[in-house]
Amino acid sequence: MRDHSRHRLALITSRYAARQQEKLASDRRAFDDAFRAVSGEVIKPVLEEVASELRSAGHVPRIALDEEPEAPSVALELGIRGASAPPGADRIAFAVIQRREAPEVLAYLIVRPPPMDLLRFASPAEITAYQVEQLVIDAIEHIFACRSV
Repeated sequence: MRDHSRHRLALITSRYAARQQEKLASDRRAFDDAFRAVSGEVIKPVLEEVASELRSAGHVPRIALDEEPEAPSVALELGIRGASAPPGADRIAFAVIQRREAPEVLAYLIVRPPPMDLLRFASPAEITAYQVEQLVIDAIEHIFACRSV
């Protein structure tokens, strides 16, 4: 191949790669924006309701925004009365992750034993208040069961 053609091909492929990166970055921004919207409209209100119930039972829950290793994120730290949990334990979180080509929303909990994935959402629009409530209540039951042994 002639040097001219090799250089031209390198220019074409590098421009293509740059455009693909721009598209991925744009798609990720849109996904993150969609997550932030559903987080504010669906996830956080459910977590606030659950936190209120936990407070009325004498616990000290806290809602944390974008404090997870991957962001955007929203998490509920249970603040279980009488439990000597390490910082950041006893937590249910929703965070945008990107382990594959497309980003996903991962719901997970952190309790002793180590973190456990609960559910993945391909689209933030799929997340409903009913799902969040059920997932959080099930996770709380698991955490309290771990703490009561």
